[in-house]
Amino acid sequence: MAFPPSSGFIGTLSKRPGLVTALIGAATLFFGFQLLRVELDNNNFRFVPKNDPSRLLSEYIDDAFGSSTFILVGLERRYGTVFDRAFLLKLKDYVERLKTIDFVGDINSLITSDYIAGDSDTIIVEPLAGDNFSAGPEEIRELKRRLLSWDLYRRALYSDDFTATQILIPLDITQENAGNPEVVASFLLIRDIAKEMFAGLADVYVAGLPVISATINESVAADLSLLVPLVILVVVVIVFIPLGSPFLTALSLISVLAAVIWSIGAMPLFHIKLSVISTVLPVILIAVGSSYGLHLIIHYIEEAERAGLDAAGMDKEAYRLFIAGLIGKVGKPLFLAMLTTMVSFLSFSFTTVVPIREFGYFSSFGVVSSFIITITLVPALLLLRGPKPLRKRGGKGGKGGKEQSHDNIRASRRIAGFFTSIVRKKRFIIGLSAGILGVSVYGASKLVIDNVFIEYFKAHTDIYRSEVFIREKFGGSKVISLVVQAGSPEELLHPDALGALDRLSAHLTARVPEVGKVMGFTDLVKRMNQVFNADGIPAQTRDEGQHGAAGAFGFGGFSLDEEDSGSDPQEGAFGYFPVEPANPAETAPAPEEEGGADINEQYRLAVASFLAQAAGEAGGRSAADLAREAARLANFEGAG
Repeated sequence: MAFPPSSGFIGTLSKRPGLVTALIGAATLFFGFQLLRVELDNNNFRFVPKNDPSRLLSEYIDDAFGSSTFILVGLERRYGTVFDRAFLLKLKDYVERLKTIDFVGDINSLITSDYIAGDSDTIIVEPLAGDNFSAGPEEIRELKRRLLSWDLYRRALYSDDFTATQILIPLDITQENAGNPEVVASFLLIRDIAKEMFAGLADVYVAGLPVISATINESVAADLSLLVPLVILVVVVIVFIPLGSPFLTALSLISVLAAVIWSIGAMPLFHIKLSVISTVLPVILIAVGSSYGLHLIIHYIEEAERAGLDAAGMDKEAYRLFIAGLIGKVGKPLFLAMLTTMVSFLSFSFTTVVPIREFGYFSSFGVVSSFIITITLVPALLLLRGPKPLRKRGGKGGKGGKEQSHDNIRASRRIAGFFTSIVRKKRFIIGLSAGILGVSVYGASKLVIDNVFIEYFKAHTDIYRSEVFIREKFGGSKVISLVVQAGSPEELLHPDALGALDRLSAHLTARVPEVGKVMGFTDLVKRMNQVFNADGIPAQTRDEGQHGAAGAFGFGGFSLDEEDSGSDPQEGAFGYFPVEPANPAETAPAPEEEGGADINEQYRLAVASFLAQAAGEAGGRSAADLAREAARLANFEGAG
């Protein structure tokens, strides 16, 4: 058999198989050590480009107003309420332990949140429960009274049925760092301490952006530890069956395994972390790149059989020329296969979504690495092994080989016959293809683009159940920040501006189903105004831009007055305006004016009329809403 001359790049490499093996091995070891530095970070903030306006705005909000990254710990008591002495004392101890954990900021809870009250001409700000809180009966009653006195606490610190409470734990980090290992470790500590301390007292639910990142990290790490060995095992079995040789099977896969190490190990060198997208890279590279080594080994077996290597072998120089000729023959098809695959993966690099772009870079690098290792390391290992006879693949003796040859011929004829039948039915195939294309285009038009990380998990998982719990019992775990900027503090604090913000808050709460809770600066302004003026200013109905209802109710030692706010939606948008009753004759009459009528009956009628108006203001919602509207209309503790 004549072999090509030993020249060119391939010929040079074939003369130094030991050097090639050493260089590839050293590179693989280098990238292998980098695997120790690989980090998982599935923070969805990474998906947004650094120059995107929404990301820049989010960073501005964090800088101006503090971190908006929270961990939400929900506690549910199935057979009681949160106003239980043992539970409250345990909650107090838990909050104290949270203060010792890294990155934890000022915690909001039933124990620690600020309470704003008034005392003569002074506004007092103090915790809902003081440092000496011992959860005695009187202290619990006072705590409940304080919570119910300010609507800001509702669905933020306690649920409507009082069976659950929420602890808001801000983290002193930027959103970009929410997936860092140190932050994830703090979250795990917060979660584990909660489950340990409240065992038997309450069910624990944990939600928030760091929670999602940490949970995805845990799931991805578990999947990688299972899927990568599984796919290697499957590929080894599939490749070993036709080859029948452990050595040749290992050679066909060594290039792609080394390429996986190269591509993943290169990430820390560029300070790039694995994401939920790039973690599929090992499995994809093994599935795609294993064909290069397998293609080379199959051609090696076929050419070796033709050259008589399986019968008598050959000297080392002839064997070197044989390997060089083999690489020269299959190198171009392998290169073209690599090129098309690399271009396909490289197309991901043009997206603005950062993790997808990173996947495009390193998947392309992995494909190129697999090709380079295939045409260098595999031939070098074959040369170092030397010209040894191949193992018979068709059984013992020549008869087995002839039977195997006949089987191959029959299989080839069947495949050729199948494709020939396709060629003979051109119109049918074109019509079928057009139909499939039409269905595919229609299906593509129905695709829904969605990237809700919580939907990556099944409904029975802890993180999914926690998200549902926080959403149903409280305001939810997703935060949207609205920033209003004015030219001066006076403009921002003008009653018209504050009134507009307050009406927006009311509109979002009442009209937008997806909004669970609205909190803002106006809540604090209103509260301070209420407690400071509660004793001296009558109530006024919130107009929300509409005409107020005329009417007045008076009974006992207080009176409730209301007036039309006028057609101007800005008039009376903020502040309290003392007015006279709209019709004094409608107030509850004195007994002597009615000729000795039963005054209790008149008071009951007045109270019923008052509650009817409160029910109308509450909009037919819950009893708690009725109570809040009654307190507002009566200006109870400044609620008006």
